Amino acid sequence: MGGRRGPPEGDERPLRGLPGGRARPRPSPPDSTPTPDQPGHREPGDRDQPGQRDPGDQDQPRQREPGDRDRPGRDGAGGVVRPLRPLRVLPGGAAPPLRVIPGGGAAAPDLVDGEGHAPGDGRPAGRLGRGGGARRRVAARRRWVAAIVALVLLLAGLAVTGRVVAERPRAATATTAPATTGAAGSAPPVVQRSPIVATIGTGGFSYGMVAGGGALWVAGSNEISRIDPATDRVTATIPVGVTGSGPGGVSFGAGAVWVPVAVPGALWGIDPHSNKVTTRISLGGPLQGPVSVTATHDTVWIACCAEQAAGAPASGGRLLRVDPRHKRVVADIALPASPVAVAADSSAAWVATARGQVLVVSQKRNRVVATIEAGGPLGFDQTIAAGAGGIWLADPFDEQIVRIDPRTRRVMARIRAGAATTLAVTGDAVWALSSLGLVRVDPAHDRVVATAPDPDLRRARLVAAGGGAVWTAAWSSISRIDPALVTP
Repeated sequence: MGGRRGPPEGDERPLRGLPGGRARPRPSPPDSTPTPDQPGHREPGDRDQPGQRDPGDQDQPRQREPGDRDRPGRDGAGGVVRPLRPLRVLPGGAAPPLRVIPGGGAAAPDLVDGEGHAPGDGRPAGRLGRGGGARRRVAARRRWVAAIVALVLLLAGLAVTGRVVAERPRAATATTAPATTGAAGSAPPVVQRSPIVATIGTGGFSYGMVAGGGALWVAGSNEISRIDPATDRVTATIPVGVTGSGPGGVSFGAGAVWVPVAVPGALWGIDPHSNKVTTRISLGGPLQGPVSVTATHDTVWIACCAEQAAGAPASGGRLLRVDPRHKRVVADIALPASPVAVAADSSAAWVATARGQVLVVSQKRNRVVATIEAGGPLGFDQTIAAGAGGIWLADPFDEQIVRIDPRTRRVMARIRAGAATTLAVTGDAVWALSSLGLVRVDPAHDRVVATAPDPDLRRARLVAAGGGAVWTAAWSSISRIDPALVTP
């Protein structure tokens, strides 16, 4: 009775690992099903009384009913068995632990009953004590913290890698791209600073501009504006041509500002000290066609009056010589071609014509003494200038600046400078507005030494030099240029 019983014989055998559990019947033929008169047959709801067994159960283990529990130390047939030992429970498990086959190797130190409770303990065996649970929670929290730190480090590494990869093409482009100008392998060109240091609004279209008497004088629609180079502001406006024709140009010489007015045909003189019109000299009638003016220390020259028949190009014109001291016209000189601009020095007046010629008018003889074939047809105001040891002519159609020797009256040089249209001369430079921008020509070497390709300068149409600056005029504004910033 004290030893372990072997497996029962017959058609039923208990499940291993469940001592006293419900037996699982083996399949049997239909004719071998027990009847109520046979031993071992039990009706639903029957229970064994204490100390009483069914005769048919002597050789078979007692079958368990729902709700039965094993008593410690005994199996369902009254035999002595070993204490049940539970499996170790994984953290976070929700279900009670499985029962272990008696005699299993993974034994727990405490006994448990059929529902996973240890005898004398009111908590499930699968739950951890306070000390063990806290340690497990701390360990789990540490694992989570370590995982988060690893994730942050991974994202930071990806960000650094992405930045390096993103910057790599930029560096390759900077080192492998060919230079836009200069020889291969040379340093990239330095971006040139704009030479425009000030912009002054004039409020209208400019017809002429000249520097002299410590100021810049700009001819507008019906007035002359005075700009102070010290402040870059318009300090005075002088009404001119109140009859409606307005100024036809502006020049400075003989101590005054001179403005020809087409209708009724007069030359107005402005005192630069008082900013008032002090002189009006009649020119003998209205001025027709393009009007231009230039002045020296003792003479004012006015080119005008191109003769034009219907359907024919202009042929001929007039050059008026005015004595500012006696305030009268001293010569009216006929020209063989239509004048577009005039410049003068101490020996002669130089008239540029629409046919591309330069007419030389002697100051002593008051007549044309030479004709110089300079270039293609012209047609722009201020296209000729005198100074810096030469007579300078802008030839836009041939994209050049022509230099004429005033002594020999021959062309000395043709300087490639783009489509230049207007000129100004200082003691050591010739300034021109062309398709390239503002161009500086060195008269000592007859070549362009610097160009300022500023878009605002390309839109300008007039240029003047004086007062330590170069000035350009656009539609309704004047730009002041620092010559030191126009560099190669």
